[in-house]
Parts: sequence; structure tokens; C-alpha cells
Amino acid sequence: MKKLFMLLTMATLVASCGLKKNSDKEVLAVIDGEKITLGDLKAKNENLGEQLFRLEENIYKVKEYYLNEVIESKLIEIEAKKRNIKPEELLGQEITSKIRPVTDQEAVAFAKGKIPDNKVAEYKDRIKMYLAKQQEGELRKNFADSLKSKYKVDIKIKRPKKAKTNVKLSGDEPFKGKDGAKVTIVEFSEFQCPFCKRASTHGASIIKDYGDKVKYVFKHFPLSFHEKAHKASEAAICMHEQGKFFEYHDKLFQNNEALDEVDLKKYVVEVGGDQAKFDECLKSGRNKAKVDRDMADAQKYGVSGAPTFFVNGEAVVGAVPYEELKKVIDEALKE
Repeated sequence: MKKLFMLLTMATLVASCGLKKNSDKEVLAVIDGEKITLGDLKAKNENLGEQLFRLEENIYKVKEYYLNEVIESKLIEIEAKKRNIKPEELLGQEITSKIRPVTDQEAVAFAKGKIPDNKVAEYKDRIKMYLAKQQEGELRKNFADSLKSKYKVDIKIKRPKKAKTNVKLSGDEPFKGKDGAKVTIVEFSEFQCPFCKRASTHGASIIKDYGDKVKYVFKHFPLSFHEKAHKASEAAICMHEQGKFFEYHDKLFQNNEALDEVDLKKYVVEVGGDQAKFDECLKSGRNKAKVDRDMADAQKYGVSGAPTFFVNGEAVVGAVPYEELKKVIDEALKE
């Protein structure tokens, strides 16, 4: 294990020095005239490509984090100089002065479901400080974004790219956007997973931001340890038959701790579906095969957890912040 760690560390250092990144043809050693390439290592270690990618991705994220800090500071200096004031005065005008006091009601609302009711009073001041810091962070980000738009910022570092997967669609999956769009986003997800719930609004955000430039597709990947997820996916396909998939999708995620069959039936009326048609569909079990097909597809494409997104075949794994997914989509649109 120690040798493997050293190998991966050295490979990452080589990649970060500007040599070919994860090229299977990269020669790592020569023995009696015979070349040993990175492809040879990958052939003997099936997870090596993924491990190398993760290391490169971590290097990129560290660079990106500190680069953003430096860019923000430089932009604030430039803007302060233009206004003929000190940087701290500029921050006071644009950020500190705009932070509004957090009310008791906001603190209590934030604490609901996170802190026991009998502890809210004890933690109220800390909650207020936390919410005020959130405000400050949002104001700072918005101000920095406005300065990036105002002044020319040319970021040169590139996010490492994973080998693309040719995700084939059957054609009957629910989707939003434009069929045949330049960028296709395929999400493998399930309705009982808390992480999937966290990312469940990404699809709607994608369509809001990109419209007909993209096609967003939903595929089912119910995890084996979520015993209600498979049936929920079957129910969602029943609603797809009624043209109400995404309305039902949203309802399931909003209530993903209540997915018993009685709940699945109740949500049909709430999204304006036909109850009789739904009940017949769910009882028949005819959509089990479609869910199983999606699961088999997921495994074929190396999906091991939900949610997993494929953006023109490039995998984005986990409940990543929407902004992170958006960067991958933006890059795909530029290709």
C-alpha cells in the first residue's frame, strides 16, 4: 500500500509539472528496450485511472481555491484605487454596511429540525453569528463576481478531465430541454437517498440557466439498502406515462422520508395525476424491468453511488454544489 501511495504521489507530481496527464502512452520505464507505459499499469490495476484522476482533481481544487483568494484581493485593490479609497473602506461600503441584523425569528426558523427545541435559546446567539457570516460570504461573493465582470479576468488553470463514457439512452427516459442539444446531462439517482435529495433541484436549475442548449435526462439507480427506493422509481415511471414525471419527482424528493405505497398513491392527486391509471400501473409491476434496466446501465458505466451525473459522458460524482456542475456544462458547451 505504501508503494502504491508513493507511485500515485509521484504520478501526480509529474502531471503537475506540465507533462502528459494520464496519457496511456506515457512511458514510465524501459526494461531491456521494452517500454512500460501508464496504460500497462492501468491494465494491471483497474482503479489506478480513477485514483490518478482524484489526485489531479485535488491539486486543481487547491490551486483554484487559493487563486480565487488572490484574484479577489487584486480586484478589490484595483476597484479601491479607482474610487480613491482604501480596500478596507471599499469592503465596508460594499459588504459590512449591507449585513442586516439577524432576527430571533430567523434564528429559530434555522434551528428547526437541527437543534432540539429546548436548546434553541442556548444556541441562538451562535446561530445569529453563523447566519450573519453567511450573509457576509454571499455579499462578498456577489461583489467579487461583479468585479470579475467589470475587469478582464483570464483564468488559465484547467480542471482535469476524466475519460468520457459513452452513455447510451433507450429513448423512453424522462427529460427536459431539447432533444439533440449540444450537451446531454444524464443523472443516475434515486428518491430515498438524502444526498440525491440535496442535488434534486440541479435538473431544474440546469434548464432554467441553459434552456434548449442542453438535454437533461433522469435515470434510476435505487440503492440496495434503501428498501423503498425501487418502488418509488417504479411509481415515478408510472407518472412519466401520464406526462407528470418531474412534478412527481419533485414531490417524492420533498417527502423522501415518506415513501410507503400509501404515500406514493397520495402524491398522485397532489400533482394532478389520474389515480386509477396510476394504481393499475403500480399494481401491475410492469415498470420494474425499466428500473432494473437503468440499474444495469449504471453498473455498466461504472456508477457506484447516487447521484452521479454524466455531462456529455464526463462523470460528476456525488451531490456536488450546482456551481461545480455548472462549470462542467459550461466547458462542454465551449467544446
